[in-house]
Amino acid sequence: MTKQSIIKVALLSTFLMALMACDDLIQVEPQQSVSLEVATGSATGIKAVYHRAYRAQMFQAYWGQRMVIAGDALADNAVGHPQTSGRYTGEPINSLNSGVGGWNRYLGINDINTVLKYAPDVEGLTEAERTRIQGEALFLRALAYHDLVKVYAYEPNQIVDGFDRGVILRLEPTERIEDADFKPRASVTEVYEQIEEDLLRSINFLTQSDGNGPFFVTRAASHALLARVYLYWERWDDAIDQATLAIQNSSVNVVGPGGVAGMFNAEPNPESIFELKFTSSESLGINEALSSILTPLSHYDLIPSDEFLETLEEDDVRNALYPLDVDNYPELAESRSNFFRYVSKYEGSVATNTDNVPVLRISEVYLTRAEAYAERGNAGDELLALDDLNMIRTNRGLAELLVPPADLVDEILLERRRELAFEGHRWQDMKRKGMDIVKPAITGASTLIYGESFQFLSRIPPSEISLNPNLEQNPGY
Repeated sequence: MTKQSIIKVALLSTFLMALMACDDLIQVEPQQSVSLEVATGSATGIKAVYHRAYRAQMFQAYWGQRMVIAGDALADNAVGHPQTSGRYTGEPINSLNSGVGGWNRYLGINDINTVLKYAPDVEGLTEAERTRIQGEALFLRALAYHDLVKVYAYEPNQIVDGFDRGVILRLEPTERIEDADFKPRASVTEVYEQIEEDLLRSINFLTQSDGNGPFFVTRAASHALLARVYLYWERWDDAIDQATLAIQNSSVNVVGPGGVAGMFNAEPNPESIFELKFTSSESLGINEALSSILTPLSHYDLIPSDEFLETLEEDDVRNALYPLDVDNYPELAESRSNFFRYVSKYEGSVATNTDNVPVLRISEVYLTRAEAYAERGNAGDELLALDDLNMIRTNRGLAELLVPPADLVDEILLERRRELAFEGHRWQDMKRKGMDIVKPAITGASTLIYGESFQFLSRIPPSEISLNPNLEQNPGY
């Protein structure tokens, strides 16, 4: 079989597997007999693929685990547990194959492309369902592509040595063998422009303010994600506008000091604008779940670094999110003499080894707008940035800052580090700002120098490179 035949068969098999794995949200036919015609030729079939597109965000390689915590270990927020860690040994020292990863998001993108192709014309949908499904699918495609491009490419204004390769853009479903092709990577700017187009279209489709949020995409979620994208793109005016619209269109507010300790155990998180909802039957299990990687009495692979914990002032109520393990798990005293503070954001609150994952929180939106104001630097912007920064500080038990500090942007980035730790932001924040990464002392690892250290980009799987002659590997690999 030729290389081209192999990739075509693989692509078709991926699509058919997606159709057969529609899970228990909607059953069309017995899973082993779902046909392409049934999946795309009826409202029920399209809804099944649509639900599968949501489910695709929840696997271990994406927001089910690695997108949430791998970056904290790759940066400076997390280190390996010295006694029990068997996983996440390479990330704290940035070894060769330890990037965030997630290239296989193209499986979910193919589902989304299928929905976008057939939803406009399929019979059996109400017009309200038709527009809502398209709006949600466009958001999911934008999220998938932004997660890909921020992992495998430099940001548009942080290009190193002219290497401006983004990721492959696929906007049509691969349904049959003859549809498969070999595409090169689009430029970073081309990928960002596609993400922007998808989110602007999504906003136009999603006429409701909250709808079924936060477990389904809403207009506020599309505004919030677009604000994040513009922040990475350094389009400060647009980031401010979209963050403001996200705040105005959302009914959630920043939680007060008394609610912080329990907010990640609530369903949904009271700050969530978009949250991935797991059920007990969708558990990733003891080997892959976030709670297993982060909490005692399981694999307990990663713990907060001392350097991160030192950023939390004594009165900061977020200290409660990083308790001493023996305090909550006294049985540890029987087998260990050394105890550590751990991440309690994901302790299996939905079911054993299962947690919902907040992808977009209102606190992030305020910090996005604060940073954009501070970077834009128009008259009065520092005070507006300070207002947004104080929105977080005062609700976390910290004193209000009365005047903007001289290093306002650095102060906002510090607040992002404290507020968004172990939620998929730290590595990306440092990378998009072109910052060197000083590794926690206990790792013994060298500082990563932006513009010199190749580890800032993840390695594209070698199997993908060997199958696609037009796919260019990232420098250093």
